[in-house]
Amino acid sequence: MTTPNLAILLSTCDAYAGVARFTRQRLAACWPNHPPLFICGLSHPQDGLEPSLPFVGDPRDWIGIARQAVEALAARGVEWLYLILDDHPPFGPCNAEYLNHTLPATAARLGAIQVNLQGWDQDRSQSGQVLGAADLHCRRNAPEFHWKFSLHPGLWHIPTLAGLLKQLRARQPESLTARAFEGAMEAAAREVNPDLCARTYRVCGDGYAVGRRWFERRTTRWLALQGIHVARSGARLAGASALDRLDRRLVVYLRYLNGPYPMFWSGLIQARRLNDVALRFLEWSGQPSVAAAVRALPLPGMP
Repeated sequence: MTTPNLAILLSTCDAYAGVARFTRQRLAACWPNHPPLFICGLSHPQDGLEPSLPFVGDPRDWIGIARQAVEALAARGVEWLYLILDDHPPFGPCNAEYLNHTLPATAARLGAIQVNLQGWDQDRSQSGQVLGAADLHCRRNAPEFHWKFSLHPGLWHIPTLAGLLKQLRARQPESLTARAFEGAMEAAAREVNPDLCARTYRVCGDGYAVGRRWFERRTTRWLALQGIHVARSGARLAGASALDRLDRRLVVYLRYLNGPYPMFWSGLIQARRLNDVALRFLEWSGQPSVAAAVRALPLPGMP
């Protein structure tokens, strides 16, 4: 069972319907008893992608489509929403209790407007204050933190998100894309209410992962990261080319983001093609059948 006013919105478009279908399958496999899931961005219903929320307007207008979907879910009584882009499936088991109950309740108590599922402890850019155990060791992002409105999978407060999307459309009607959303949302938030920029959070990733493999366990991941720092320091002494070679080898591991919703840093698609590093991670982590399913996806731009 999930929190009654909680849902998932999977954002896609006609060209990437196959990717969205794959991500939906992964959600069913990795996130037991996940909240009700809705699809937005399709111009017509497609098998395996129901229920699809209809939209009116330009199919290239991600911001407009997201706004219509969020308002439709708000009208159904949904208050909290996991917003997931079509190419960000889970790469391992999700912590269903945390995602279905613990995090939404904590976010509501903290007055959060958004909680990103990309862990602050994943050796990525960060700024802000780490809270205590009662608050799930979340990091409250500093108001000036550049990536607080990242579209990595995250939990959003629907009334606030609806207001932000409305403001963004009013101030920049020419902005259409998800990338434009990430770049312009901070200014829109400051216009609606400057305090909103102090109410975004990021989860503690390793602390709430449920995977049993070594690279999903908190202690072994911490030890691996320390070893990586030592190795990079040694490579740096050997010169820029040595450091570059090492980083190319490490990227397969470092771009895996552990946590209650384990994900890959830049998703399955890059420049309209399959992300080769993500595929190498799937094979390296003992998931060749999942990698094969990804390779079989029909994508625009593939030969």
